Amino acid sequence: MEIEEEIGLAFFEAVGAGDLERAFEYTTKDVTFTPIGTHPVIGKEFRGKEDILQNCWMYVFEHLTEAGVPTVIKGSAFGKGIGFIEFAGSGQGRSGMPYNNVYCHIYRYEGEKICAISEYLDTELVNKLLSQ
Repeated sequence: MEIEEEIGLAFFEAVGAGDLERAFEYTTKDVTFTPIGTHPVIGKEFRGKEDILQNCWMYVFEHLTEAGVPTVIKGSAFGKGIGFIEFAGSGQGRSGMPYNNVYCHIYRYEGEKICAISEYLDTELVNKLLSQ
């Protein structure tokens, strides 16, 4: 197993388990998270654990039920300083709206830490979730 795969899967699994402290042990302090899209709040680059958590992830999770969005990996590839994870998530908005999305994370590495994450997803579905 490549080091990128070990780190990428460990980060992904920690986030999925809700263990965000452990997840960020696999990242650089100034890790960036960039959801690709034009949403006025989350369609930008977030830098560092606190910015990512407070201004992006928690903002989105406030619109979901307590169960969040359990995910299933559909495929992955890792090596030479980059990793890809395609996954599906299925959850429910607080209003009862079904929230079933497909994502692709691209991880870029600096040594043995993730330094940048790009997220591709159905942004129209996210817009509907955030405006419910």
